[in-house]
Amino acid sequence: RRRRAMTRGRSSSRGGALRERVDAVGTLLTQARSALFITGPGLSVDSGLPHYRGMPGLIRRDAQDAKAFEAALAVDTLARSPQVTWRTLLEMDRQVVAAQPNAGHVALVALERALPRSAIMTIAVDRLHQRAGSRNVIEMHGALHDLACRRCELSTRHDGYAGLPVPPRCAICGAVLRPDMPLFGEPLPVDPFTRLQAELEVGFDLVLAIGVPTMLPYLARPILLAKQDGVPTVEIGHARTDVSDVVDFALAGTPARVLAMLWEVFAQLTTGRAPRL
Repeated sequence: RRRRAMTRGRSSSRGGALRERVDAVGTLLTQARSALFITGPGLSVDSGLPHYRGMPGLIRRDAQDAKAFEAALAVDTLARSPQVTWRTLLEMDRQVVAAQPNAGHVALVALERALPRSAIMTIAVDRLHQRAGSRNVIEMHGALHDLACRRCELSTRHDGYAGLPVPPRCAICGAVLRPDMPLFGEPLPVDPFTRLQAELEVGFDLVLAIGVPTMLPYLARPILLAKQDGVPTVEIGHARTDVSDVVDFALAGTPARVLAMLWEVFAQLTTGRAPRL
């Protein structure tokens, strides 16, 4: 079931090197029965969403903007001044609702349908994967448009915040609702890690990190486990990370473009026809 990782492809020509690596990874995908795709904000940026630490946010011009963003989305601010938090959440909602899945999201949907088994582990909270059609998505940071009442422990799913009072309140107890995702100052939810661990115990034939500019330990773990088992690993994106020198294939480029190229190779090898996304 496990296969030894192929030797890293390297070339003196940057464009030629990318083409060679895309061809190699596309070939590996045709041989795989399962794949794990780890996605980050770099993929959502290709849909026009500015991101900050994995959250779709406002465009920040300097360090003070970043501090203001963190302060507005801090759990203490929500408790003390919910109107402040919700002003930022409404701007995030506006940007996310206006964004559309890009060619990378669409390519992942096509690969999910083509492979016997796959999973997407994402730190994005924008649900662009699901809007594109992906089904097996593990949301490590929850989702912007799931609203939760911490007092009643109820959660409701929404397409957006249009029409909601600000701040929205629980219809049962009157408490202020909040997005069902960790705010600054809170730990990550446990359930996604439990679900991810179950997937990892089954194992994957290929592990790809896509648009993840900061490789936090829990994001790097599936890649390092794959390396230990001799499973091929891939990193896609412009930024170098702590695993860039570890993975078997580093595909430097725009995530949406590289994923579309991978799907093109996969489709041509498996069907002999030019693919449609």
